[in-house]
Amino acid sequence: MKSFSVLVAAATLVAKVSAHYTWPQLIVGGVNTSTWQYVRETNNWQDLNPLTDVTSTDVRCYSSLESGTASTVTVAAGSTVGFTVVGNPSNLYHDGVLNVYMAKAPAGTDVASWDGSGDVWFKVYQIPAIADGITITFPSTGLTEATFPIPAALPSGQYLIRIEHIALHVASSFGGAQFYIACAQVQVTNGGTGTPGPLVAFPGAYTGNEPGILINIYYPIPTSYVQPGPPVWPASGSGSPAPPVSSTTVSSTKASSTVAPPTTTTASTTTFTTKTTTSAPASGTGAAEFAQCGGQGWAGATAWHLPQLSLAPFTCHVVNGMIVDF
Repeated sequence: MKSFSVLVAAATLVAKVSAHYTWPQLIVGGVNTSTWQYVRETNNWQDLNPLTDVTSTDVRCYSSLESGTASTVTVAAGSTVGFTVVGNPSNLYHDGVLNVYMAKAPAGTDVASWDGSGDVWFKVYQIPAIADGITITFPSTGLTEATFPIPAALPSGQYLIRIEHIALHVASSFGGAQFYIACAQVQVTNGGTGTPGPLVAFPGAYTGNEPGILINIYYPIPTSYVQPGPPVWPASGSGSPAPPVSSTTVSSTKASSTVAPPTTTTASTTTFTTKTTTSAPASGTGAAEFAQCGGQGWAGATAWHLPQLSLAPFTCHVVNGMIVDF
């Protein structure tokens, strides 16, 4: 029994570590730029841990402990940009929802030195949950990247783009929701004459008591879901749920090869490794060690093999909303 308890504890720890992620690469012109080249390096770039305190200034860009300076990339209004997910695994593993905000740097201020404080943020994209009291689904779960349009009506200027994935698997108690956040720096050109809004501040946009943040997604199943934050601007730019894309894993290290989009004039270094899996593990063999073995909509293997321990496959279970294997 003692050995069983140790295995459960170890599996739970691995599950927690395996399920965390960051957003280190901006996608511009369909190209993954270098790690932390145009995205401000976040506090969790090594440990992958989420933020849970929405009153902290880190809810803005999660970069208070980092001194690295990102570059600013030029993008056109109306073009599509995005962020890639890097972690273990490199996808939005937890059930949750996604928001993208932007904020314009004040006139005469370089966005690279701007902290993004004040009522300056407006939402440009979202992927909400879908609930009807019988089922609740999370279209962002499993995504390896999130792409979205820069509104064509957005005035030209320098902006921060802030992305957040709010994981809700342990959100039934206050402070349980997990925020995975990053901010990129862009110069928007060929802009329009729109007036973005409503405007909110970070911290300030969330209290932690919102029905879309403080929520039990397991029981009773919610009859509806209210997306945190203001409505998307412009209204026609509201993101529609995209199907999960979980077959491609992108990992990165701070190494020596340069990948830069056509619109940039500066570059940093990175190495990308891409692995594509076209099908779930064969029945009877179990999932790869520490790979996904369950979750909302998962149709693949439901066990791990741990050959180094010479043990039989561990079966997927949910403990306090966390998928573990034993």
